[in-house]
Amino acid sequence: MKKFKFFLISLFFIFFFFFIPLPTYAIKFDLIAPQPPEGGFVRGQTVQFTINIDTQGGTVNSTQIGMTYDTRYLEYVSTTPGNAMTSVSTNNLGEGKLLFSGENTSGFSGQGTFAYVSLKIIAQAPGETELCVLWNPTTQPTSPPQPTSPPQPTSPPPTSGDVKGVYTNSFFGLIFIAVFLLFFWIKNLVK
Repeated sequence: MKKFKFFLISLFFIFFFFFIPLPTYAIKFDLIAPQPPEGGFVRGQTVQFTINIDTQGGTVNSTQIGMTYDTRYLEYVSTTPGNAMTSVSTNNLGEGKLLFSGENTSGFSGQGTFAYVSLKIIAQAPGETELCVLWNPTTQPTSPPQPTSPPQPTSPPPTSGDVKGVYTNSFFGLIFIAVFLLFFWIKNLVK
């Protein structure tokens, strides 16, 4: 009877952890470069880059994204919020790194424009190069408060591309625990 009780308790915890839906949190940012005019860009011209956001079904009140630009060719001018955020502040970290913090007090869900970034061309000669890239800061976006559920943790974002929070480590930890409990139960059953 003791073995059967242990099995039922183990089975309950395994099902509890595997079948309770876990929220996923993902935000995707895209950097859109302006189309060059007929004769190309010229020194002293201000160009506007667009940062788009896709919450992929989630709702966010605030989030951050970083941008690196080549200081040999560009100079930061200004940032304007897009339709997704009511305000966007810029922290110039130096050496061509900018950190944008966007906020929307009513929450934003879906696809839209996070911000417009104006940069001035200071290149000495014409040419081609990678001018700007987005990077993910270490802080996490905030979700609107949920009155009936506690806050859910998110995993740190990758170094580039999609910003995703997925419970991968917890999932593999639970698999490890389930295999251990199953092995322990079978070992005791054989005795």
